[in-house]
Amino acid sequence: MSLFIVAEISSNHMGDYQNAANMIVAAKAAGADAVKFQLYKPNEIAADEVIKGGPWDGQNYRTLYARGMTPWGWFPHLFKLARDIGITMFVSPFSEEGVAYLEKLDCPIYKIASPEINHAPLIRACAATGKPLIISTGMASLAEIHMAEATARQAGAKDITFLHCISAYPAFPADFNLATLARLHHFCFNIGLSDHSRDNTAAIAAVALGACVIEKHFTLSHDNKGPDAAFSLDPDEFAAMVKACRDAYSAIGEVTFGPRKSEAESFQYRRSLWLKSDIKANEVVKAEDIAILRPNYGADPKCFDIFVGMKAARDLKAGTPLRRDCLK
Repeated sequence: MSLFIVAEISSNHMGDYQNAANMIVAAKAAGADAVKFQLYKPNEIAADEVIKGGPWDGQNYRTLYARGMTPWGWFPHLFKLARDIGITMFVSPFSEEGVAYLEKLDCPIYKIASPEINHAPLIRACAATGKPLIISTGMASLAEIHMAEATARQAGAKDITFLHCISAYPAFPADFNLATLARLHHFCFNIGLSDHSRDNTAAIAAVALGACVIEKHFTLSHDNKGPDAAFSLDPDEFAAMVKACRDAYSAIGEVTFGPRKSEAESFQYRRSLWLKSDIKANEVVKAEDIAILRPNYGADPKCFDIFVGMKAARDLKAGTPLRRDCLK
């Protein structure tokens, strides 16, 4: 799987359809492979309670989710726009009803958000579509991750990607423990990172550790002050992250030794054997007659001991690159 970079729109459209549409276009221009939205109904995702702690402390759950929701009627138009400009759009549904609705719109991928990893009916509904399934693992124990995987596979999922995630807003580098990616890789070929940090360091490091999916929150401008703006990247920041991640992915490459094509001109800087003295034909070459110098025009220095004691095949001048055909 090649590197797949997702711009998470979430609630940063601020309830404005044109903002949402503009974000799809801007994400495409910034180099994202996909954009992701969330589909839910506020009264079906949370109780009428107050949030305790975190960036939304004191706010009512339903009021916050109502502020951040993407109206269901937008989705046919947003999918069409994404397809028209050539960027993948997919969704995190939060109910079986939402999955059924998205199937009518041919949603190509489903995402299980971190807080839903213990929502077995939702996982089964997404898995039963046969579409690729991405599951974030914020707050999840290893047992819960295994249970989510088993639930998805039993329901028919074949293409599953697990995203390491820290469900803190924002997340800080010391909390990431990206070494966890290696453990996820043991039971899932495709792994990635859902990154809530303020910069691109964790994303780049994750790619170096084998992540093939990077999800990052996206905003048109930090001035918008959307609910997720504090841990989102604007178009310029996102484009810089995309370039850095793709460069990191390209740099990993494959295990290989020996000179690369790009090193061809530098091969001249290796040392080789050169004559320090004039040598007459049939004269025996001594160790003190040979220097090991740049550029790499003579024989490899490993031939030094072999050449000492051989005879010159012809008259040779000091400063001549010493090769096998010079000797007999």
